[in-house]
Amino acid sequence: MKTINFVALTLVLLLIFNTKSNAQNSTEKIEYNTWSVSVSGGSMLFYGDLRQFDFYPVSKQNAKDWYKTTQDITERQMGFGLSVNKQLTSFIGVQGFLQSGKLSGMRKVANAYFNASFLSYGANAYLNLSNLFSPIKVNQKFKLYGILGVGFIDFKTKQQKLSDDATLFSYGYGEFGQESKKTTEVMIPVGLGVKYKINKRFDIGLESTINNVNTDKLDARVKQNTAKDKYGYTSFVLTYKIGKNDKSLEWVTPKEMESDELAPKFAAINKKIDSLGNKLNEIDNKVNVLQKDVADLKNPVKEADDDGDGVPNSKDLEPNTPKGNLVNFQGITIPKTSSSAGLNQPQFSIFFTVNSTVIDAVNEEKIASAAAMLKANSDLKFDIVGHADKTGGQVYNQLLSEKRAKAVYDKLIKSYGIDASRLSIVGKGITDPISSDILGVNRRVDFLIKK
Repeated sequence: MKTINFVALTLVLLLIFNTKSNAQNSTEKIEYNTWSVSVSGGSMLFYGDLRQFDFYPVSKQNAKDWYKTTQDITERQMGFGLSVNKQLTSFIGVQGFLQSGKLSGMRKVANAYFNASFLSYGANAYLNLSNLFSPIKVNQKFKLYGILGVGFIDFKTKQQKLSDDATLFSYGYGEFGQESKKTTEVMIPVGLGVKYKINKRFDIGLESTINNVNTDKLDARVKQNTAKDKYGYTSFVLTYKIGKNDKSLEWVTPKEMESDELAPKFAAINKKIDSLGNKLNEIDNKVNVLQKDVADLKNPVKEADDDGDGVPNSKDLEPNTPKGNLVNFQGITIPKTSSSAGLNQPQFSIFFTVNSTVIDAVNEEKIASAAAMLKANSDLKFDIVGHADKTGGQVYNQLLSEKRAKAVYDKLIKSYGIDASRLSIVGKGITDPISSDILGVNRRVDFLIKK
């Protein structure tokens, strides 16, 4: 009786906890599916006085070999179940259950066997052991859980002789064998289960419970100083999760819940950053137009390139470069070497304003020089390496460095007709700064010759 009171008290406390939890979380935007229904079917095994062995179930052939009984007796029977489930937290849930099945057992030395049919119902609390022991794991596919509950069992049972099938005793039957009111007793289920998540709507699992019945009447054989009867139910369980949300609470770990709660905040921050970035890009575009207009006024005619190395005479520090030599953006010859030394050094770089991927008119000339080098040297290939300064988040700056490299890559392909196979994009984020305090030089794209 103390055990029953304890279980009942536990269920009440869980319901109170759920009410408080709902009140505290009523303002949260993230919602999960918390209701589900399950159907089950599997094996029923009786454990009590009329059981031949502790673990191995006896078949009907054994009974016929022993006493030539005409009855088809087997200790393994079938049962079915239905439950409605409510997840209170990511760790704890409750369910109302209904089970129906048959139980049988026999004992050779007692020259007796029994058959019983029953209907059981009640409430279980189940503990998500996977979330308890692995709270930081995400995207779980398997879940281990424990079960503890309290309920009632309505049953009728009849004990008979193996030798001649004569009735010895019964509950739920009248004096002449006719059915009468079923016997009702308290029972306490205890068990373990494992589930596999098929998709966001369906789970499949295997569950095993020992149902402790508060009586010795289940096999119609009441004896002094013997343990009370119990039966095991091992079943396959199919669960359907009810609700319109993408996630169910029982499959969400505390780590995932924390991420889900922060997601709207990050989305709002990213939206503001994107808005600010768009405004800065608009300003950059206007400045680029003004710079281009000024450049056109200063250089109405394209500058000559007498040595044909791709660098205008006014910027060419080696005005007489031999034809075919590889030069940098200043027109200086890059020495040929059989080793890889120097290949990882940038030949030249172009720079960007804060949070920008726009290529201005000044840097357009450097890209034109790179295109000229590639066209003059058919074997030349470049790694286009993007960088960012240390302001902002690491993930955002990684993406920004990749976007800057992609902008240069696209310009060489679309505007200058360079074959994409000769170019590679690399994003290094904030990992390779030139200066620790002059942030402008870190917002750049380097041209590195590929080996």
